[in-house]
Amino acid sequence: MAAMTQKVQKNATLAAHFHQASKPQNEAKKTGRSFSEELKNEGHASKGGVPHFPSHRAKPQNITTGQAQKLARYAPIIQDCARRYNIPVELICGVILQESGGNPKAVSHAGARGLMQLMPGTAKRFGVTNSFNPAQNIEGGTKYLRFLLDRFNGNVELTLAGYNAGEKNVEKYGNRIPPFRETQNYVPSVLGYALAMIQMLQRPTPTTPLPPGTKLA
Repeated sequence: MAAMTQKVQKNATLAAHFHQASKPQNEAKKTGRSFSEELKNEGHASKGGVPHFPSHRAKPQNITTGQAQKLARYAPIIQDCARRYNIPVELICGVILQESGGNPKAVSHAGARGLMQLMPGTAKRFGVTNSFNPAQNIEGGTKYLRFLLDRFNGNVELTLAGYNAGEKNVEKYGNRIPPFRETQNYVPSVLGYALAMIQMLQRPTPTTPLPPGTKLA
């Protein structure tokens, strides 16, 4: 029971961080896309539309307090990119958590960089000149998600597989998740983070103030 109470409190803290950090965006534009509000049915979206979330294939991932605070720091950027590219906030958050855990200076063994772990070629392709700049990185990663969603007719799983393994590998294997262990694990893991975000952010906007000293910029 104590563990469950702590989890609920932590979830409320994440929601409080994220909602308060993104408040200016929410007030300026209240039509931001959200899995929790709009993606209640299975199916695929038309080109440029909001994708549907295959919730039956995902189990919520644990999000630490540190990760929550990092997401809150970039909430305005995430909200803005979500609105401009018609990508759910929760999906962007899921990719960030899976790729870097919210570390803007992360570098993979393969050379991917920043919050959404952009390879140099991908960064250049989507107009990113500095992958360690959070705003550029999140915008570049979100643009890539939009590109993949359109290419795979709104199929979120194939989109994530393409993000991890490259769209050509998805097509090579007949528009299925490639048989690479990393990609096979990557897709449900990102979906799990996105589902955890759905469960936390679908609650009414908390009024709990952020802890003293929390930086949101």
